[in-house]
Formats: sequence, structure tokens, C-alpha cells
Amino acid sequence: MPNQDLSLALQKCSLHPLLMIVSKALTRAGYGDVQFLDRRHSRQKSRLGGHELVCEVTLGTRSVRVAVKVISDAVRLRMVDEMWGTVHRTKSDMGLIVSPFHLTKGAREALPSYAPEVQVLDGLALAELLTTYNIGLREGRVDWDYFLGLEEVSDRLLAFIEMERR
Repeated sequence: MPNQDLSLALQKCSLHPLLMIVSKALTRAGYGDVQFLDRRHSRQKSRLGGHELVCEVTLGTRSVRVAVKVISDAVRLRMVDEMWGTVHRTKSDMGLIVSPFHLTKGAREALPSYAPEVQVLDGLALAELLTTYNIGLREGRVDWDYFLGLEEVSDRLLAFIEMERR
């Protein structure tokens, strides 16, 4: 049950706190250096278009780049198709779509034809990843104070960024 509760907590997050959570989870999962691009509000456009985070890690002598799109909606076929285009345009090795919501039927059916270049972490898979790394949990339960605190920190951080841009 904690994964369903965690999935619900993630669905209530605004974009910037969701980006912070995903960044932390991907870092702990070994995706390497996770960089935020310019998009922190849901109506903003991202700097490179099509994704909000970029993960870069070196494996031996090879550098691997992953474009990450974080959305606060169900994952649709159009989004999977756009991520495939983003992977090719940015010369990334992989694209990852992350959403606290579900994967629509059309996207689920088409996803194998986009693999391995495009992967999806939907609500329950994202909650499972967070559970693995104990993010957003306290004593096996959703830490609602953590999520509330992230929203507050996000508001202050976004205000600071806006002030510095002036």
C-alpha cells in the first residue's frame, strides 16, 4: 500500500518539487550527474525543448547521456513519440519519461517499438524507485511533511531564481 500512497503524494506535487524528487531518485539509481534545464513551472518551455533534466554518466571510457521528461499527466503516445524525436535531435543515448500518473493504453501498446531508446517510469514504477531509495518515506509510510517541505523550499527557490534573473 505505501507505493499507492506514495504515487498519490507524487500526483499532488507541483512540477518543480517533482523535478527535485526525480533528480534525487535518478542520482541514487546511478544515472550520474543530473542537470536541471530551465523549466521549473508547468507552462514554461525547456531550454532544449522536449525535456527538463539531462543525466550524464561515464561508464568506463564511454559517456552516456539520458534526456528526461517529467510530466504531471498521464503518459500518452504523443509524448513517447516526442521523446523519441528528442533523443535523436539531442543525440542522447536514451530518453526517459517520468510521470506520477499512468501510461495510457495507446502508449503502452506502442512503447515496445520505441525501446530501448525510450523508457517510461509511470506512477507505480516511480513510487517503487522512491521506495527502493527511501525517498519521501518515513518508517515505511509516506512522509507528508517531506512533500510539504519540498513545496515550501521550491517556492523560496523559485522566488530567488526570479529575483536573480532581474
